Amino acid sequence: MKKYYNLLILIFIALTLFTSCIDENFKIDVPDGDRLVGINGYITNEYKKHEIVVSKTMDFYSEEEIETISGAEVFVYTDTDTIYFEETDEKGHYQTIDSVAGVIGKTYHLNVTYVDNEGEHIYFAESRMRENTPQIDSLIIKKTSNNFFPGVNDTAINLYPYFQTVDDPQCNYLINIIVNDTSYYADSYLNCKTLSLMGLSGMYFNGPEMVSKIGEQSIHTLENISYYQDGFSYSYSYPHVEPGDKITVYLYSTTPEFATYYNDVLFSFGSNPMMGTPYNVSTNIQPYGKAVGFFEAISVVSASIIY
Repeated sequence: MKKYYNLLILIFIALTLFTSCIDENFKIDVPDGDRLVGINGYITNEYKKHEIVVSKTMDFYSEEEIETISGAEVFVYTDTDTIYFEETDEKGHYQTIDSVAGVIGKTYHLNVTYVDNEGEHIYFAESRMRENTPQIDSLIIKKTSNNFFPGVNDTAINLYPYFQTVDDPQCNYLINIIVNDTSYYADSYLNCKTLSLMGLSGMYFNGPEMVSKIGEQSIHTLENISYYQDGFSYSYSYPHVEPGDKITVYLYSTTPEFATYYNDVLFSFGSNPMMGTPYNVSTNIQPYGKAVGFFEAISVVSASIIY
C-alpha cells in the first residue's frame, strides 16, 4: 500500500512539473514548402451566376490576408458547351459572364490558366452532376417532447422534410436553410449541414419504412423549451424564427469525392497543428501536388414553408 501511495506521489509530481513547463508561445517548427494554388468553385443546376475563386496557400502561422490570383483565364466546358468566367471587382473571384444552369448527368471540366514570372500555369478538374430527388414533397413543423431526466420536460419544435431519396448508396446530401433572407448554415457549401441516409438510400425520407428503422429525422430545431420543477428555460434557434417567417430548405446532392473533401476540411480546423488530421486535405484539382481545393458540380432542389 505504501509503494502504491509513493507511486501516486511521483506521478502527481511529474504531472505538475510537466504542466508547469508549458510555454503558451511554443510553436512547432513547420517546414516550409512550395506555395500551392487554391481553387474552389461550384456549378449547380440553379439558373444564376456561378463563381470560382483562385488564390494561393499561406504559411501555417500566417496572419496575413489570403493572396488571390488576378488575371487568370477561367472556363468550364462540357461535351457540347463552354461557359466563360470573368474576374469581378473582387480580386481572384471569377463569375460566369451570363447566368447559366448546369444539367444533371453532364460532366463539367474546369480549366484555370494564368501567367506569372515563372511562366504559364494550367490547372484542371472535372465533376459529374449527380441525380437528386425530383422535389421535396413537403416540409412539416412538429413539436416533440422527451423526458430523459426526472423533473425535466424538454420540448422542441423541429422541421421535417419528406422526399424520395436517390437509390444510390454513394449519394451524399447537404442541407442549407434560409429564413427570409438569412442563411442558417452560411452561403458556402462547406458550411452546410450534412444529411446522412445511414445506408437507407432509395427509401422515402421520413416515410413509414424509414421511420420504422431509425425514427423520424428532423433537419433543424426552430425552438427549444425546457420545463423544470422550479420553472423553465426557453431558447431560440439561430436565426430567430417568428410566426409568418418563410423557411426555405435547399437539398444538395454531391459526389462521394466531395463528401470526402468536406469531411477533410471539417476536421482540419484551428491553429493547433497537434489537433488536425494527420494527412493532407483531399482535392480534385490537377496536377496533383501543385494545387488544393475542389471543383464540384452540384444538383439542388428546394422547398419552403411559412412558420
